[in-house]
Amino acid sequence: MTLINIANLTRYKISEKEITKTIKKIITRLRREKNFSFLETVELSIALIKEWEMKRINKKYRKINKPTDELSFLLVKTKDKLSGEILFCPTIINQKNYSLLTTHYSLKLNYLLTHAFLHLCGFDHETDKDWKKMESVATRLTIDK
Repeated sequence: MTLINIANLTRYKISEKEITKTIKKIITRLRREKNFSFLETVELSIALIKEWEMKRINKKYRKINKPTDELSFLLVKTKDKLSGEILFCPTIINQKNYSLLTTHYSLKLNYLLTHAFLHLCGFDHETDKDWKKMESVATRLTIDK
């Protein structure tokens, strides 16, 4: 079972249907791989927020006094359930240059959906080795259409 709630608190036009479809494809692909049995049930909240709000949250939780493109917050991870929250800041997403992607906004967002979801699954990029592993999985899973 997969439950996805989306809140757009910005002026950016997004397709909630497309975001939901993309997340479901990512989950389906990960379920086929070993070590992802915890994805039997997924409850996910996704919010697009303004730059000032992202800055405030990033400062509070990461002690970094600037906005970022995405933040992921794991709420529950058990042997058969994953629950979390993902925040996106569209203005920062537009400013960043993702070398693997075109400048097309939906491709950036799809890549970031994958990246953020992998954080909830336990991936990080604290070291170069971790970064390469996470990027390899993210690139493979990123939904391009």
